[in-house]
Amino acid sequence: MAALAPTDRPTRWERRRWLTFLVAFVAILAPMALWALASPIGSIPDEPSHAIRAAAVARGQLVSEPWDKNPTLAEATVPENIANAHDLVCFAFDAEKTADCQEAVRDRDQDLVATGSSAGLNSPVFYALVGWPSLFLEGDAAFYGMRLAGAALCSLALAIMVMQLTLLARFRWAVVGGIVAITPMVLYLGGSINPNGLEAAAAGGLFATLLATFRGRQLGRRLWEQAGLALLTASFLLTGRSISLLWVLVIAIVAMLLGSRERTLELLRKPAAWALIGGLAVVGLLTVLWYVFPPVYGAETEPGKPSIVGLAFVFVFTLLQTVDFVFGMIGFFGWVDTGAPSLTIAAWIGAILLLLSTSVLWGRKGTRWAVWVLLAVTVLVPAITQIGVYTQYGFIWQGRYMLAILVCLLIVAGLALDDAGIGADATLSRFVTGGYVLLAAGQLLAFFMVLRRYIVGANGSLSAMLFDDGWEPPFGWNSLVVLFTLVMIVWVLLARRVFRAAPVVEPSHADEQDSRPRLEA
Repeated sequence: MAALAPTDRPTRWERRRWLTFLVAFVAILAPMALWALASPIGSIPDEPSHAIRAAAVARGQLVSEPWDKNPTLAEATVPENIANAHDLVCFAFDAEKTADCQEAVRDRDQDLVATGSSAGLNSPVFYALVGWPSLFLEGDAAFYGMRLAGAALCSLALAIMVMQLTLLARFRWAVVGGIVAITPMVLYLGGSINPNGLEAAAAGGLFATLLATFRGRQLGRRLWEQAGLALLTASFLLTGRSISLLWVLVIAIVAMLLGSRERTLELLRKPAAWALIGGLAVVGLLTVLWYVFPPVYGAETEPGKPSIVGLAFVFVFTLLQTVDFVFGMIGFFGWVDTGAPSLTIAAWIGAILLLLSTSVLWGRKGTRWAVWVLLAVTVLVPAITQIGVYTQYGFIWQGRYMLAILVCLLIVAGLALDDAGIGADATLSRFVTGGYVLLAAGQLLAFFMVLRRYIVGANGSLSAMLFDDGWEPPFGWNSLVVLFTLVMIVWVLLARRVFRAAPVVEPSHADEQDSRPRLEA
């Protein structure tokens, strides 16, 4: 696929790439940090186990043995206030039960005790990166510290994504795709102790970095910089969950094929490229060895003997759940007991459908294939994976497990429009700005509704939130809502500025011959 031929002079976005990164980092970290404070401790799926595992790894317990009291769990020796995190999920699965049923974590003893965690099979790298605040913080602060450490990592990866997308010759719609990909669920998971958030963020950072590298002109020190960022984001992604090995493979292949053959051959002659390949090989090998030879724990249930008819039913049934999985990628909060508000769902469904449909109708033919490939991965991988685990665990797949590929899919959809030379006149610019406002409103409403769910219950009244005593997050829920509102206003202004300031580059003659009739700017 022929990428746009770059000019020799660095663009304004290339010269100011680290300023772009810094602004994006702060802008993304702010809402993630607010989510970290707004969610009760233990309110994210499996967060107690992840918190226990993180505190244990931070204390040098990289590999743990089965817990004597429950051999299906990994033993972890952690401070008692963290060990008792499982006791805090009194509200799980009941959207009308508020968070004031929790006992205060800060009142627990700080002595080390043994407990169990269901996260013992996961790579210890993520937990080492987020668990260190528990070494010097106590009580509630230890949990919030680990959440904020995770939020910083996710913001780092997503800021790399934004920066790298602006290094493309044409990036207006690719950045739109990246912004749409930051759903409320991405921010929510980013502000939690859960590797799923970093997985989605790192996928976006890696994919954007490889796209900018295979389609760019970086040489010398700039190429080493690209290789370093690719290795960093790939390492974040590889050390998340076992399925991340598949995500790295898909991302690398799609990004390489979206570049030019000449550029790929040129890169393979550079030491930086081979250093990146060697680094990825080492990280990948260590990751594979971890999952090939995992710690052995007891099985909760023995796997049954599947029949062909039964597996065919599981496959088809999982395919039919695709729309439900999309809802989960947008926002399914708590212990899968609190769905996003209708406006939030409608805003993202509309934005996703618009991006995908316009990319297929008017995107460049040489890029459209990647939209279909990633769409097929999004639909088929859950069904195939579910077949492998159904006989032992039943239907366990959730939409958030595919966030990593959704981020890449929406970036590619925007890239197809950029490659086709789709411009933006004043009317279209106003339309996109209106879309950003709607998405920001969806983010804010989701944030508020989750707060309401834990303060007065999912159907509680605003007056009860204002005047009745109940659970309160740090700094008070009303302060967090005001801050989140201000952050979303800044988001809209920054996104609008990037959209309007994106360079206008005419597609080459080859691009014109390779695309369907395009919308005129």
